[in-house]
Amino acid sequence: MEFNDFVNAVLHGGAITLSIFVLLVFLSVVTWGIIIGKILQLKKEDQNSGTFVRAFNKATSLKSFRSANQKRAAIDYDLGILFEELMIESQKFADEFPNAKWMFTVDKGLPEHLNEMLDRTMDRVNLQMRERREKSLAYLATISNIAPFLGVLGTVIGIINAFTAIGKMGSAELAVVAPAISEALIATALGISVAIPASVGFNIFQYRVEILAQKFDRFSALLRNKLENELVLEHENSTDIHKESF
Repeated sequence: MEFNDFVNAVLHGGAITLSIFVLLVFLSVVTWGIIIGKILQLKKEDQNSGTFVRAFNKATSLKSFRSANQKRAAIDYDLGILFEELMIESQKFADEFPNAKWMFTVDKGLPEHLNEMLDRTMDRVNLQMRERREKSLAYLATISNIAPFLGVLGTVIGIINAFTAIGKMGSAELAVVAPAISEALIATALGISVAIPASVGFNIFQYRVEILAQKFDRFSALLRNKLENELVLEHENSTDIHKESF
């Protein structure tokens, strides 16, 4: 079918059929807009996270890395946000309990109160990360579900128009039936063509979000372990210095 025939079939299908076609075209534009936007977003976040982890692994201490990271640029990616939030919470604990050196030991690790603060921070940042990355994915899921039904609705209306034309003309000749049947088949094809990229995009992005979430969890464990080691070592050293002064 040529493009002109397609346009004529849509325009002569009635207000309801035309509305369905316009809606399906709109959903197709929305779908591809979300897909392109998500590709760019996840690619940028993956690159930023990789750069951040490489710099983190080269750092000699968390304090020096924090200073260098703040000088580089604004922290607008998940691992950087997590790192900064955990450093802020550990500093809050130090300010709240300035004489809490006795609470830090190699055997016991971090104090329970500080552990709870860090756990809450990691859960909050993780939730914010998932909410931002999964934003708009619900639209893809919805479009992939409703687009085929809109196509079926257009098909049903096309068949109804075909039988109406047969009744008016009193003839079932191909010239009478073909336009309405063609309209019905076009609606089905358009509905499926909208649903397929929406469904594929949703599944791929869900997978990518899970992969990035796993990277976030691994970095959280690494950061938590390094933070614990440095805090315990720092407080033990300060305790030793305090003892030597007497």
